[in-house]
Amino acid sequence: MKKLKMIIPVAIGVSLVAGCSGEAGKTDAGGNADASAKGAVQLTYWRPQASGPEDDFYKNRVEAFNKAYEGKINVKMEAVTRGNSFAYEDKVNAAVASHTLPDVIALDGPNVANYASSKILVPLDSYFTKDDMNDFVPSIIQQGTYEGKFYAVGMQESSVVLFYNKKMMKEHGIEPPTSMDKAWTWDEWYDVMKKTAKDGVFGTNMINDKGEWMTYAFEQMWISGGTDIVSKDGKTASGYVNGPKGIEAAQFLQKLSKEKLFNIDPKPTEFEEGKAATKLGGPWNIPGFKDYPNLEWGITYFPKKAGGTLTAPSGSWAIGISADSKYPKEAAEFVKWMTNTESSVGIAKAVSMPASRKSAYEKMPEYNELPLKIIKEQVTTVSHARPVTPAYPLLTQKFAEALTDIMMGGDVKKSLDNVADAYDSEYKKNYAK
Repeated sequence: MKKLKMIIPVAIGVSLVAGCSGEAGKTDAGGNADASAKGAVQLTYWRPQASGPEDDFYKNRVEAFNKAYEGKINVKMEAVTRGNSFAYEDKVNAAVASHTLPDVIALDGPNVANYASSKILVPLDSYFTKDDMNDFVPSIIQQGTYEGKFYAVGMQESSVVLFYNKKMMKEHGIEPPTSMDKAWTWDEWYDVMKKTAKDGVFGTNMINDKGEWMTYAFEQMWISGGTDIVSKDGKTASGYVNGPKGIEAAQFLQKLSKEKLFNIDPKPTEFEEGKAATKLGGPWNIPGFKDYPNLEWGITYFPKKAGGTLTAPSGSWAIGISADSKYPKEAAEFVKWMTNTESSVGIAKAVSMPASRKSAYEKMPEYNELPLKIIKEQVTTVSHARPVTPAYPLLTQKFAEALTDIMMGGDVKKSLDNVADAYDSEYKKNYAK
């Protein structure tokens, strides 16, 4: 039975699907069936509304698909307003209830397990070759796999790196690492913050928002410390999010807050304006840097725990085939088209995000040199998707609330215990078999 109430919106604070204009139910150019489509299998495809180069990418790729498969398959694409509301997710919920989902559907990466467990998606394993699967960066496979089956393909990847102000680093004699084996530890990053936090400048800017960002970015500190916020099988959080290693990660974050090394309610352009020496952020920040000509910036790796694992956040919007589709084979052809190397390059360039396929980087030489080389290295070797669990919506909500409390001075163990208790209760009630 489909658990409609569990399809809860999840969105990284800075939207990884850019743009929020347009009308709900708007059909993009290239999505209308015409005379050339007569006799062809008709497919529908839903995605959140985008704008600018991203919207152009989708329109052009659908048009190209319809031309390549003329007389065989025709795709009608519908872009739905998302913005800061939940219109897209609401539309999906309504379609689940009425069994009127489109053939192909876009979904945020962390929701793959929720959709798969609710029988909203069908597995894709039989449609992708071994070479295809090996070409996707590892975190794409992790994100899209639930209970051993592959349900959704990330169209692009994401990452979080540590941006730094080159002038400030030079003033303090600091040389940020440019190789993975020299990546800063938490303590080394702390020392950098202590040296640079003065005269109205924070040591870092690391709060994008207090929602999905908190899980997206800071879960990695649990992973680097040798644990995670839930067990590998996703069945329990007790002993993980609130275990000794988890408590240590949270205590480090609380220490940064207590010493006022970051602003818990920052201005969005704090780093760009020279009010923070470093910044935890992603590739989506880079296009905006051009508006600050005095900013000299560089990139280094996501900090790791001393002796721990080097890791980095990942995950973005994915595409899959709905269980309501009468034409899964034809829908798979479209999914493969939208996630092939050409599409991977196109969407990466359109949204200023790293590609989901290794082969795409061969066509983007800018990722072979600093500073983008750092992003490529993280994405292709150490990135880690958020927990693959059908109870993710509740997990991320509770974890974000706990981290906010902790950064505001709350009791670390009590806050994390609350996450574990809420998650374990939810999982046992709705998903335990």
